[in-house]
Amino acid sequence: MLVLLPPSETKVSGGEPGTSLDLSQLSFGAQNPVRSALLQQVVELSGDETAALTALKLGPKGAPEVQRNQEVLRSPVMPALERYTGVLFDALGVHDLEPEPRAWVEDTVGVFSALFGLVRAFDPIPAYRLSFDSKLSGGPLAAQWAEVTAELWEQVPDFVLDLRSEGYRKLAPVPPGQGVFVSLVKEGPAGSRKAVGHANKSVKGALVRSLAITGAKCDSVEDVVAWGSTHGYAFDKDSLREGVIDLVISGS
Repeated sequence: MLVLLPPSETKVSGGEPGTSLDLSQLSFGAQNPVRSALLQQVVELSGDETAALTALKLGPKGAPEVQRNQEVLRSPVMPALERYTGVLFDALGVHDLEPEPRAWVEDTVGVFSALFGLVRAFDPIPAYRLSFDSKLSGGPLAAQWAEVTAELWEQVPDFVLDLRSEGYRKLAPVPPGQGVFVSLVKEGPAGSRKAVGHANKSVKGALVRSLAITGAKCDSVEDVVAWGSTHGYAFDKDSLREGVIDLVISGS
């Protein structure tokens, strides 16, 4: 199984002294041509602070984010799950997991970002700023990632539990039959349930933490539903449609 998370807008600064980005150290190397092209576009864009603030949808206080992009090729790196921060990653709490669940995370969790595509949990990445809807000179990010999407999913032999947000999902949709996208919804009749709001990220983080602690092994939608019924997560199998399943959150 591969559990797929979105990145966070906020990122920890710094990294291991003396290191810098090395694309050969990132998982799923079929993406490297697009990674390289996007890095060049990001560095180019960051040379014009005003244009970069607009393209990255940042306000006047966003200058430090532009500077991160200026330095992205030479700044120090750290493991992806230590780089990303915020509600989801706080709820996952990889820092205080016991060795066995932490090993599960290392083997099972990936993050799909606008700049690096799919990386594994502890792949080393620098601090940067790029969102799924950012504007770069090479055109829409979804179109650029589409150049390697087929090759990417050929490198992923596992069943994919897709917990990305909709925007990141669209950059590289999981092929039909290879996994399932989880839609977090409030209680209600199937087909008319409303999306969970502010609790979305914390629920996803807690879900992955629970999967890790229990050492979950899910190779199908049926396995996911069965695991959920045992551990308090209401995956509604009857809601399954076009590769999407509802996870019904009580009291949301």
